[in-house]
Amino acid sequence: MFVNPIACALLIVPIFRLIDGDHVRRRLVNFDALGAGLVTGGMLLLVFGLVRAPIEGWGSAQTIGALAGAAVILAAFVVNEHRQRAPLAPLSIFRINGLGFSNVTQLVAFAGFLALFFYVTLYMQNVLGYSAIKTGLAYLPLCGIAVVGAGVASQLLGRVGTRPVIVVGALIGSGGLYWLSRISVDGSYASDLLPGLLLVGLGIAGLFVAVATAANAGVPGDKAGLAAALLNASQWLGGALGLAIFTAVSTSRTNHLLATGVPASHALTSGFQRALLVGSIFVLASALIALRATNTRGESEQQAIDAEPEASLAA
Repeated sequence: MFVNPIACALLIVPIFRLIDGDHVRRRLVNFDALGAGLVTGGMLLLVFGLVRAPIEGWGSAQTIGALAGAAVILAAFVVNEHRQRAPLAPLSIFRINGLGFSNVTQLVAFAGFLALFFYVTLYMQNVLGYSAIKTGLAYLPLCGIAVVGAGVASQLLGRVGTRPVIVVGALIGSGGLYWLSRISVDGSYASDLLPGLLLVGLGIAGLFVAVATAANAGVPGDKAGLAAALLNASQWLGGALGLAIFTAVSTSRTNHLLATGVPASHALTSGFQRALLVGSIFVLASALIALRATNTRGESEQQAIDAEPEASLAA
């Protein structure tokens, strides 16, 4: 947590030097405060319900109430956006080709990738006995290959477009998660963890760089912030959904083995294996979804979209 403020402090000066300043103060007119409140409250309740579901039970009154309440609030948000003259999120943005599929790809892929950081961390600390510092250092090769992979992916976008990069990145990442799903109680870092971490790091880089490019293709300049916000929201919603599903899968497997007298380390490892395997399936599914996403080479074409908020919500 201490790393983030340091990074922000180092970036403040470059941001002011790189981004053109807009010193004109414009009066705030018709701000959609009701829409902001509804979408924030609905998303918070949805994430709360998903995260607590494995603990409280999917059929518990709290889980059902939270998810039903989130659905009602978000539905009210959609109705509000239809009626607002200056909506917070004009639904017409979904008319842009591929934006919806890019967001769904991000949601499903991030759900799968989150399994890596959550369950591999638990495996290293609770099964292999790594300290928190050693666990953090174990992820450095993943970070390094991700930086290299992001640079390679950026170069490939101009040649083959976003769709092939997303699909290949998802396939590589899915393979890495599958490798990690084969961890053992007495596993070693070099053979059980490092190859999978490198594959996942390479896959993350290509997939997310290309998804961000595809999601913003054809988005007018005045809607760029909204498109980025939608992509960010889909990422963290996918994380909450994935964590809820994988926790249920892992906990069920672990509890079943513990009840039969299996040692705790073996039961935990088996639960982690199941969660990582399901995570690899999620990332593989994101490759299939990406086949419908926009294939762009990073062009800056500006597609005009109708200002009337009557777009289909199918995306």
